[in-house]
Amino acid sequence: MAFAKSSLNIKLQNYPPANRDAVVTLTNPLTGQTLERKPFLDGTLLVRDLDPGQWEIAVKHPNVVGPLYTGIVNTLPVPLPTFVPVPIRPDDFRDTPIRDLPDADLGPVQQTVSAARTTAAAVGGKAPGEAIRATDWNQLVGAVSDLAGAVLELTSLVSPRGHDHPEIAAKIDEVQGNLRKFIASFGNSVLELRRDVESQNFRRATIKMLDAGAVVGPERERILKRVDDLEIARQGTVLEYSSKLADAGAVLAAEVQVIAQAQGAGAGGFLDNDDVKTFVGLTDAFASGGRVLTAEQELDTYRRTSLVQRTSKFAGGV
Repeated sequence: MAFAKSSLNIKLQNYPPANRDAVVTLTNPLTGQTLERKPFLDGTLLVRDLDPGQWEIAVKHPNVVGPLYTGIVNTLPVPLPTFVPVPIRPDDFRDTPIRDLPDADLGPVQQTVSAARTTAAAVGGKAPGEAIRATDWNQLVGAVSDLAGAVLELTSLVSPRGHDHPEIAAKIDEVQGNLRKFIASFGNSVLELRRDVESQNFRRATIKMLDAGAVVGPERERILKRVDDLEIARQGTVLEYSSKLADAGAVLAAEVQVIAQAQGAGAGGFLDNDDVKTFVGLTDAFASGGRVLTAEQELDTYRRTSLVQRTSKFAGGV
């Protein structure tokens, strides 16, 4: 018996407090269908009547910038739902207050200093030429020694060895960690948005090129399938996505030459078309960008495509 639909059994794990306000978004990259669901308080979520195939999963929370989790799952037309464990990191919600250290008790120090002052004052008031007795000298030395000990104790109480404020140092370390996570999350979101803009712009340029060459049927679908693959892969790592981008640029640049040869006498006019020139410029930029390792290097590729196109990539739509 065949089943036309599939289902997902999603389970949020590791941090139950996040389940209450979490929102799970499912996106089908081929059809563009998007579903938003909220899990139960135990973190479970059952979604039925899904089209079989690939779905993108994103879990968001109002208290956290960026998604808590992103991933891709393939569903099959079978009766049992596909189980998807979603790990939630408790550190994403960490915001501990600055550790409250008890105030140092300076009472003993004050008592010692006061006693030393009294002792030293008792042997004072000597007249010129008056002898200093051994007991007076010893009393003065004892007072100075007590004062030195009190000062040493005071420095230990108000200025701990290693760092002046360990509780603030711990908080700064936490804030730095949260800031690094925010920068990484925000940067990934911006890069994914830029990939979406570039892929949609490239789709428009591809369709205009195909229209200029009057390409229809299976050949048109095959070329557009290359663009579909880029859109599906936009959540991959920089290396994975840039590799697909470079491969697609090289392959599609060769496709233009094949289409031009099919034009016969009209090949020159086809290659001189502005839409075709723009498309070739984009594919050359993708291919020359090659496989890169950092987001900055990937963004350099998109800067080159902007120089080629010289128009807004948000203009128009298909």
